[in-house]
Amino acid sequence: MAQTETLTHAVEEYLEAIHRFATSGDGPTTTGLAEHLDVRPASVTGMLKRLADLGLITYQRYGRIKLTPAGERRAHAIVRRHRLAERLLTDLLEVPLDQVHDEACRLEHALSADVAGRIADKLGDPDLCPHGHPIDAQADDRTLSLLDAPPGRAVAIVRLQDESPEVVRYLSDRALLPKARLRVRAREPLGGGVVVEVGGETHTIGRDLAATIRVTRPRGRRPR
Repeated sequence: MAQTETLTHAVEEYLEAIHRFATSGDGPTTTGLAEHLDVRPASVTGMLKRLADLGLITYQRYGRIKLTPAGERRAHAIVRRHRLAERLLTDLLEVPLDQVHDEACRLEHALSADVAGRIADKLGDPDLCPHGHPIDAQADDRTLSLLDAPPGRAVAIVRLQDESPEVVRYLSDRALLPKARLRVRAREPLGGGVVVEVGGETHTIGRDLAATIRVTRPRGRRPR
């Protein structure tokens, strides 16, 4: 496939979704993609065959899906456009943070590489999106999930992996956004949440949500 070939919105959505799964853990499955994109598994199977034919992914039926080097390049370009669009929306247009992800999903498909570059120049070539993700691909991730942060230690929020409006509003109301400093007070037993203190307030964050919040890693701990 030629590098300059224009991809459809649907293909770009799948590449971005596969990239997001891969950077947050294991590669996605057909079922996982169907749930994430809210489509039927049969539709996912058909698109995966198309992506494989385009040389953008490798996969085996019922197995994990992996981007090829060409797929990685295309996915990184899509993600970069998305995160620059988010910065444009927050920094220049002052769109509330809980709205920027969905708006950027619409904008990312319309931006050319030239316009994306102009946005980056206008914004001073930012390193991070408003949710704390690197705008350009970053291989070395030295963060830790809040769920795994040791009690009694002060950490800072680096990024939010879940950018859905309801989650961002919930965390914003509790001052738990990127760059916020907090202290982990306890991990509740029997599958309970994580108790944190931020700005003199104490909050209990559920385990599933805590697992999506990436924080700085105390010295001597390996990321999980």
